[in-house]
Amino acid sequence: MKRAYFLTVGAAALCLMVWGTAVPALSQGRGQGFRPCPYSAYVCPVRHTCKPFEASGKVVQVLTESLEDGMHPGMAIVVDTKTRGRVHVHLGPVWYLERQEFDIKPGDEVGIKGMCDKKNEKMDVIAYELTHGDYVLHLRDSQGRPNWEAWRQR
Repeated sequence: MKRAYFLTVGAAALCLMVWGTAVPALSQGRGQGFRPCPYSAYVCPVRHTCKPFEASGKVVQVLTESLEDGMHPGMAIVVDTKTRGRVHVHLGPVWYLERQEFDIKPGDEVGIKGMCDKKNEKMDVIAYELTHGDYVLHLRDSQGRPNWEAWRQR
């Protein structure tokens, strides 16, 4: 009788310990802690005159990079367009694109809408919208504010 009592109490204590350590670990979902506190408003990383950009072409390379120091890793692609040559296109943070079930690889035909910035004979594009077949990936609004930022000014 004593043996059964001790086994039951021991099993209950073990379950409570496992449950107590597992719950906090499970509450830390993907994407937690990417931005430092306090949150700051969006600031466009391009500091030159931006022009509207629209083109289509074949993806040559898929990259992971950051626009500035201190930014979290983002995804970019290099696209070979018919009218503008090779263009470097910044898409957005890797964590945001993973949540969109976004899959692109070299050789895919894509359409790009965004704003471009030409410096040192290299054209950089920050994409608002990317189309791949029948799918459209909306990344930013017409002012360049990203969709992954929650607060918007009126």
